[in-house]
Amino acid sequence: MEANLNIQFSGLKEGLHDFHFDVGNAFFEQLDYSEIQKAELSIDIQLEKQTNMLILNFEIKGRVMVMCDKCTDDFYLDINTNEELIYKFSDGFSDDEKIVFIPENEVKIDISQPIYELTITAIPSKRVHPDGKCNQEMLEAMDDYLMVETDEAEPDDDDTKSDDQDIDPRWEELKKLKK
Repeated sequence: MEANLNIQFSGLKEGLHDFHFDVGNAFFEQLDYSEIQKAELSIDIQLEKQTNMLILNFEIKGRVMVMCDKCTDDFYLDINTNEELIYKFSDGFSDDEKIVFIPENEVKIDISQPIYELTITAIPSKRVHPDGKCNQEMLEAMDDYLMVETDEAEPDDDDTKSDDQDIDPRWEELKKLKK
């Protein structure tokens, strides 16, 4: 992770403290599993130090490069998210994703994982260019390869008429029984 994504809270007085971080391509490039390779993010964190916990309010703004689900071209997607995480001094374990337990003798917290997770969750599940910005050549090429399904179960009206005329007379007697 990038070098200075730690907040040293041990020397801070109780109360509110503000921190700012800029995160770029290097942060995401070193992650093997990241779908984000390029980014320009500005992260503002307001830390509230209390006796037994730290409350961090993250505000992440900027843009990340993602692949368009429609035309497969890369494009920059704007990100703007606010989240709160609580760091409690304890050796316990939390099932709540917004509460993190840290040892009581800890003097700093690494915020790289929360930054990554909050950025990823801020990206919508459907990622498409703004209207009219997709690569038209790629869309046309994909249309050439898409299979078009035809509904053969519904015959045309013309086919129905000709089928009625060509019915085997033996079936006519069975149709009468059906009524």
